[in-house]
Amino acid sequence: MCGRYYIAIEEDELRDIGEEAEKIVRAFSEPIPLKLQGEIFPTNVVPVRTGADRYVPMKWGFTGFDKKAIINARSETALQKPMFKRAMLERRCLVPASGYYEWKRGGEKKIRYQIYKTGEPIYFAGCYRQEKGSPLRTFVILTRAAANGLEEIHDRMPVIIPRSHIMDWLGGDMGAIESADVNLEFKPAV
Repeated sequence: MCGRYYIAIEEDELRDIGEEAEKIVRAFSEPIPLKLQGEIFPTNVVPVRTGADRYVPMKWGFTGFDKKAIINARSETALQKPMFKRAMLERRCLVPASGYYEWKRGGEKKIRYQIYKTGEPIYFAGCYRQEKGSPLRTFVILTRAAANGLEEIHDRMPVIIPRSHIMDWLGGDMGAIESADVNLEFKPAV
């Protein structure tokens, strides 16, 4: 998966999520730049679901050993990697989005695609941690092999948890990833 997704705030559900996260941000002693709509980049602070109906602001990307942001974790190996293992076992989350972007090579040119589900938000599987010296938690998005015809654009995609398995994922059920096939649409982005 590439490093960008987007939130279209017109969707009522996403607007409600943003309002809940904004309430929490106001409690911080320093201003937190919460991003609630538009294109989301690594290190942006966004609302992330951590429980039944709880959304908190988190920064996208664990700090790596070389101080660079690690934004994705392979779902197939995350439990085996020291950087992700504890977060995968104890701190699962969902990242609400309207869709994501991926780039496909077309000769010498890259074509940007918008990948989405019509009419409703999608939820990326993730895990989070609290890093030393940061008032915010940080999260990564899990990825998997591309499906649903998307492999022609890119060989990886985010793990998308269907609504029917949201509580399974948050409760620690790894089987929620295996049932993570969601029909997505894609088109060249303008």
